[in-house]
Amino acid sequence: MSITQLSPGSRVWFFIANRNLNSEEAAQLTGAMSEFVRGWKSHGSELSAGFDFRWNALLTVAVDESVEAPSGCSIDKVFRLLNDFMTATGIDFLNRLLLLVPSGDETANIYTSSAAKEALEKGTLTENTPVADVMHTTLGSFVNSPLQPFHHHWMGKQLIRQNA
Repeated sequence: MSITQLSPGSRVWFFIANRNLNSEEAAQLTGAMSEFVRGWKSHGSELSAGFDFRWNALLTVAVDESVEAPSGCSIDKVFRLLNDFMTATGIDFLNRLLLLVPSGDETANIYTSSAAKEALEKGTLTENTPVADVMHTTLGSFVNSPLQPFHHHWMGKQLIRQNA
């Protein structure tokens, strides 16, 4: 199911790749995710779920909990799928300490904390640079505000305070 067909109150999880995927890798990921969400179940009950892949690096997975809530075991299945994808491709979606800055060409710049600090010092990343806001808990809040200024992001707060 397309993520756009889910309720705005749907629960979301975000996964940032450690690099932009090429078209073949993106097709492989979207194929695996399409198959996964079609068959995703919790204790035998189908989940009303969807996903979105944008900027060639940000995977958003959503479940409408008003239909059926996912169990811990069913959520673990997403992580297993992404771990298997990493084993096959070397692309890591499980590093929670990355910053994603969308660029104008449907790709993104992906920063570790040290790379973001360097970019901030060089001026290629500023306090007001729009970055992906992956702290949303509902689909509707993400759809309404997918980006935030770097100084609102947890990494931005930390690095800007260090540079002050």
